[in-house]
Amino acid sequence: MKKVLSLEYNSTRDKLKFSEYGRTTQKLVEYAKTLENKEERQKVVETIVEMINQLNPQTKNVLEYKQKLWRHVFKMADYDLDVDHPLEADPREEDITFKPSKVPYPQHEFNWRHYGYNIREMIDKALKMEDGPIRKGFVETILSYMKLSYRTWNKEHFVSDDIIISDLGVMSANKLSVDEDHTIQVVTKTNQPNASVNTFKVSKKQNKPVSQQPNRPQQPKAKHKPKK
Repeated sequence: MKKVLSLEYNSTRDKLKFSEYGRTTQKLVEYAKTLENKEERQKVVETIVEMINQLNPQTKNVLEYKQKLWRHVFKMADYDLDVDHPLEADPREEDITFKPSKVPYPQHEFNWRHYGYNIREMIDKALKMEDGPIRKGFVETILSYMKLSYRTWNKEHFVSDDIIISDLGVMSANKLSVDEDHTIQVVTKTNQPNASVNTFKVSKKQNKPVSQQPNRPQQPKAKHKPKK
């Protein structure tokens, strides 16, 4: 009699839970469940975990990755596996299907978005300050930051100081103001006071650092005697 060759199709097999591990690994887990001897079952499951770990050998010494593999083995066994594991508690299906709550994104109703919401907080802080030189300097800093933000947002158009000062008055309900002839200073870089004489600058012609040395008298060039 001829031996009948039986074929097994994927449509008739159980659903593959981890395709990256392969169907052979899932069958080994199912075989481990059928072992009655706990010591033998423990060795087989530990061997399965080490076999899966060979897929990513660079993380084989990481404890969290080992614990992740044990959870996957329990899932392939439908959480019906009596073995000792390095986890704190027996894995459950609820641990994997649990979804944390969404973190609410802060929403600010602010119409002056080109200045940024930090300006709103700076204005509120200035309104709580007492009148004096500290508050005056803080308001001037707010104007400088507003002008810098406006120029960053719209580089093609010129912005005057009157527009910035007017916007500050509207945003603060006309509670913050400066002198009419006030000029807004936008700080773009840190000044270095007490610089030494030998500071370096960039030459416009050669683009090389040139030392700023004090002018020295030039020596006359030696005249060449005509040959006889």
